[in-house]
Amino acid sequence: MPDTDLEGLLAEQIAYYRTRAAEYDATYPLDARADADARAQLRTAMERFAPYGRVLELACGTGQWTVELARHATTVTAVDAAPEALAICRRRVADAAVQLVEADLFAWRPRERYDFVFFSAWLSHVPPQRFDAFWDLVADCLTPAGRVFVIDELPAVAAVDRAAPGQPAPAVRRALTTGQAFRAVKVLYAPGELRARLTALGWDVDIETVGWRFFCASLRRGEA
Repeated sequence: MPDTDLEGLLAEQIAYYRTRAAEYDATYPLDARADADARAQLRTAMERFAPYGRVLELACGTGQWTVELARHATTVTAVDAAPEALAICRRRVADAAVQLVEADLFAWRPRERYDFVFFSAWLSHVPPQRFDAFWDLVADCLTPAGRVFVIDELPAVAAVDRAAPGQPAPAVRRALTTGQAFRAVKVLYAPGELRARLTALGWDVDIETVGWRFFCASLRRGEA
């Protein structure tokens, strides 16, 4: 039986990013200079892990990272549930090798396998109840030698977020410049905890922190 409370929270999360799309790029940074420095370090780490070949980006949003992936990849398939964000992504990445797909990632399944899977600021929006199933999806997206690169936020971010207690998954309340407010899932992992969970699911994981706010993780499937 579906968890209707959780489904409602996830639907509101999509509504939030659809409504926020037009202002997302202008309102994302907490500290513009520090975030720019962190982004440069994260980009270097991603490039070191070599995002080549057929690349899949999950939850691409407005394309901040899609444009970086397109510099290296043969093709990029970028998936997001918000058509408003995908429209901005298309304007940002006017490249025939980039295919945009509108889909809810909790319902979407790949039609092919990819050499490299990337997602930024998405893992923290996956409810704990969906964690294992989500990583099964990631595995299904990969070629046998495929690799994964993840960027997300560290637990310290909780100090500057507004928690939404009593939800079916850890969540925050997010307000737009219009005053509209929405709930969104927000699960923040300490690197050791995340490494342990992913290792238990059969992944080889390397995690590094970038400043107080971010981490990046590079993953491959472990030996059977």
